[in-house]
Formats: sequence, C-alpha cells, structure tokens
Amino acid sequence: MEKITPRVDLAFKKIFGVEENKDLFISLINSIVSQEDQVEDVTLLNPPYT
Repeated sequence: MEKITPRVDLAFKKIFGVEENKDLFISLINSIVSQEDQVEDVTLLNPPYT
C-alpha cells in the first residue's frame, strides 16, 4: 500500500486546508519562514472540504 504524500495537491489540501488542522498549517508555515515573519493566524479562503 502506498503512503499518501502531502506533495500531492489533494492530499495537502485534505491535511492542511481544513479548519480542524489550521494549527498544523500555521506550524508548517512557521517552520519555513524566518523568526521575524512568524504567523499567528490564517484564514482559509477556499476550503476544499466544507
């Protein structure tokens, strides 16, 4: 059985594009950007699974 990879758009949206996982998305962004650009909140504009 193959693993689901978040590099696939559908899988990424399923994992990070839902309100329940917003904290995971913020954590992902903050792990990429510099300390000065840390994100505290995001608004999901077009959630795919509502």
